[in-house]
Amino acid sequence: MIEISKVNFAYGKIEVFRELSINIEGKIIGLIGENGAGKSTLVKLIFNLMNVNSGHIRVDGMDVCGQRNNILQHMGVMFEQPSFPSWYALSDFLEYVGCLRGLSQKEARDASRYLLNKFNLEEKSQSKFQALSAGMKQKFAIAVALIGNPKYVFLDEPTANLDVSARSEILDYIHEIAWKNDMNVIILSHILHDLEKVCDRVVILHNGKIKANYSMSKIVESKFIREYVVKVLPPVSMSDVICKLKKTGVECIVQKGMLVEFSLVEHSQLLQLTDLNPTPRRSLLEQVFMDSIRSD
Repeated sequence: MIEISKVNFAYGKIEVFRELSINIEGKIIGLIGENGAGKSTLVKLIFNLMNVNSGHIRVDGMDVCGQRNNILQHMGVMFEQPSFPSWYALSDFLEYVGCLRGLSQKEARDASRYLLNKFNLEEKSQSKFQALSAGMKQKFAIAVALIGNPKYVFLDEPTANLDVSARSEILDYIHEIAWKNDMNVIILSHILHDLEKVCDRVVILHNGKIKANYSMSKIVESKFIREYVVKVLPPVSMSDVICKLKKTGVECIVQKGMLVEFSLVEHSQLLQLTDLNPTPRRSLLEQVFMDSIRSD
């Protein structure tokens, strides 16, 4: 478990966190927030790349300031804009990181080959990081974070720069390896639809404060998607659609060209509108996020 207790931190006079406290635990945790909310700063503090002004951060009971080297051996990270030494070939650097995480030379070599093959980078094994495309750089950075199966892995926007097929493959593999190897993965992402697929817990950070810390099962049980849109096509008329929506008792009916947007009051209302084929305006997690920051 990662314990963050009464942490205060500022960039000069710009306060980022005040008395921030949270226990981060779960198998795959989504850490979400707007730009500037403090997500990346929090990860840097956890890795002791910057020092807190006051408070404590502990990983499995070990303080990140006093026992940093012991902790880092069991942690992997992929930053949003990854960069690696220019003199290493991909396979060599993966082996190097694997050894740092306690693998033998043979284990590191085997793990390097496996990950390069898993992410379709085997033909680039002797290439330098700088020679890769944006999508390949993304995949390699994830491989570096995962090699050696560290207990805690932080991935900052892991599916950025990836096409739909690659995104799906990466998410499936993250889910598989986390549960198979007793790994705890913390994903920072603005692509909330991706997080819904793999996360079992979600933490919402807003203006340096924890606004929510939910299990996905609780969200699914207690929330329902409220905002929908209907596309009106002949022979159905706009007036008929709006009349039906009003009779059903929905709220905030807004016409935008051929589209009608509306909000449900109760989930049962959706059952009365199935013939209109309504489409959610936001995913469930997007709705939870917007509700959380509106309450600030």
